[in-house]
Amino acid sequence: MAKGTKFEKLMEPGNIGRLRTRNRIIKTAAGTGYAESGLPSERMNGFYGSLAKGGVGLIIVENCSVEWPRGTHFIKTGLRFHDESCIPSHRRLTEAVHQYDCPIFIQFMHAGPWLAMQEGIGPQERVAVSTLRADELPSDAWISGKELTIPEIHELIDIFAKAAERAKEAGYDGVEINGSYYHLINGFLSRFWNRRQDEYGCGSLENRARFYCEVIREVKRRCGKDYPVATNFNAIEYGLKNGTTLEEAKGFAPLLEAAGTDLIQVRVAGYGEYFSLLLPEHIFYPELPKNLDLGALDLSRNGKGITVPLAAAIKQGVTVPVACAGRLDPELGEEILRQGKLDFIGMTRCLIADPELPNKVAAVRLKDVAPCPGCGYCSHSRLGDSPLRCRMNAAVGREREYEIKPAQKKKKVLIAGGGPAGMEAARISALCGHEVILYEKGHQLGGLLPLAAIVKDHEFESILDMIRYFKTQLTRLGVTVTLGKEVDLSVIKEINPDVVILATGGLTALPGIPGIDNRKVINSAELYGKLKTAMRFFGPRILERLIKMWMPIGKRVIIIGGSIQGCLLAEFLVKRGREVAIVDTAEQLGEGLPYDIPIRLFKWLNEKGTTMLAGVTYDGIIDEGLVVTTKGGERKTLEADSIITTLPLLPNIELVKQLEDKGAEIHPIGDCREFGLMHDAIADGSRIARRI
Repeated sequence: MAKGTKFEKLMEPGNIGRLRTRNRIIKTAAGTGYAESGLPSERMNGFYGSLAKGGVGLIIVENCSVEWPRGTHFIKTGLRFHDESCIPSHRRLTEAVHQYDCPIFIQFMHAGPWLAMQEGIGPQERVAVSTLRADELPSDAWISGKELTIPEIHELIDIFAKAAERAKEAGYDGVEINGSYYHLINGFLSRFWNRRQDEYGCGSLENRARFYCEVIREVKRRCGKDYPVATNFNAIEYGLKNGTTLEEAKGFAPLLEAAGTDLIQVRVAGYGEYFSLLLPEHIFYPELPKNLDLGALDLSRNGKGITVPLAAAIKQGVTVPVACAGRLDPELGEEILRQGKLDFIGMTRCLIADPELPNKVAAVRLKDVAPCPGCGYCSHSRLGDSPLRCRMNAAVGREREYEIKPAQKKKKVLIAGGGPAGMEAARISALCGHEVILYEKGHQLGGLLPLAAIVKDHEFESILDMIRYFKTQLTRLGVTVTLGKEVDLSVIKEINPDVVILATGGLTALPGIPGIDNRKVINSAELYGKLKTAMRFFGPRILERLIKMWMPIGKRVIIIGGSIQGCLLAEFLVKRGREVAIVDTAEQLGEGLPYDIPIRLFKWLNEKGTTMLAGVTYDGIIDEGLVVTTKGGERKTLEADSIITTLPLLPNIELVKQLEDKGAEIHPIGDCREFGLMHDAIADGSRIARRI
């Protein structure tokens, strides 16, 4: 990239040992769930190939066990490189990346006693740096494990080095040795986990780093001194007595450099209430807890760049390049590089949302970058060892299947509805070369997204960014957009489309409760209708401020429906001074809430005095409020000034029925077809548009 441009430092080539990168962006390692029988699959090759094609400077493939099954924590989809039989599959992965002139590392790890309760691994097989009592362990995610002997430690050094030799043979340009989070190597570094009294014990920094350093030296000895070795470790372990401190981490870094590391990536580990630091923006949700000691972190950007001060402090004591990740975007990455705080910028989620981000940044096309909303759906999708998915990028993990190809026959496509499903369907249809016409009965694009931005105030900016992105893409692709007009049979007859995509949203569902027509009852459609009317005049930003002062809702509010919509509405109302009760017939509240959000949200709601009742029976609505019978058989009246229903929407198929036998190809999508969440809507629009 030419000097003097906005992203001069970010797009500047960098060096990791003798390896030259085309820019300073590193795709950091993160599990995908795309492995098959522990080996890279065609799906995985397509995923990493798309990242390489998108222009990233370096790819570090997700954590890969050097010993199987003892050293892994995901049997079904976890990568492994434990013997020579793995080489051909890994070679196909490196070839998929190298065709785009992108270097690729693989991250090696040993799980030790972490996540040991996985099917296929017996507790007796797990090893640990020290054997801790069961009551000393942070949670049931760990077991005590068998304490390693000195000969077993030497054997593990050999295991890591052999894996590196295989990686080099398979075409990897370097390896990263994972000593962070909760893996076995971190067990040596941390005084909490390391209770040994030998040369690998807790007596000194040198002893605690000895295993890590010996692994690095042995890899260098076998693979050559010029073969790059990256390392990553925890700058701080939060939530542990005697966990690693920043001062200790600053002492480890020069030891790793002396052993031969060519790159240091800085991370933090969190236990208990600090666990959300894995997705740093979540630590601020619903509000930043006052009891957490987070003083060493940068809390000024709601999670973005939260660990940069720690990495910058470690960088001062070494000469090798230093990197970190944590919601870093191009603008912030450029700023940090210019300030000299980092040498490389780690990214993962924003590259999942848009693999072409580096190329778009190089061309200064930031408006064309699909934004990562920071919603955590990617992490949530991985629960249960399931494959990675993304709210914004429906093609993730399907890159080859979903490759955009010119349509064999250009068609006129009419899309009814400008919500996320409709906008994504319009975008993909236009990319495929179709003539696309979109009608939205409201006065702005986005459907319910602007309202979702207000209710989900922790995602306010990111949801507005999504709307801006879709608007930009539809304009750039020449989509004809008509606002303030609803699609009906007369419109369809006038346009005479080849394809009609119905993205008109779902219908409001009302529970069959005696007294549901009481004047205190407000269904979600009525509430949203009032907010949408106000938004026409004020816009989402001003409206978001105004409703902090006044809303047409009483002081005491009952929310009927305890899934994601009801829970987020409860948070919204509590923050605006309402006394809230959430009730549902379901046995558990929070369906649809991602990742660790239920734990944080329910704890916060409980502290705010919110009543939360699951498994109830609705007996009736009276002037005083809602009468229910609890799962314990107690009949009680919940007093309320307002009662809001937030049940899942029903399919809206009336227009579908009217269009039968009219000649056009008809596709209902999103809530119009079946109730879903934001990621379901975008995925549906993308899927159908590619089938036209």
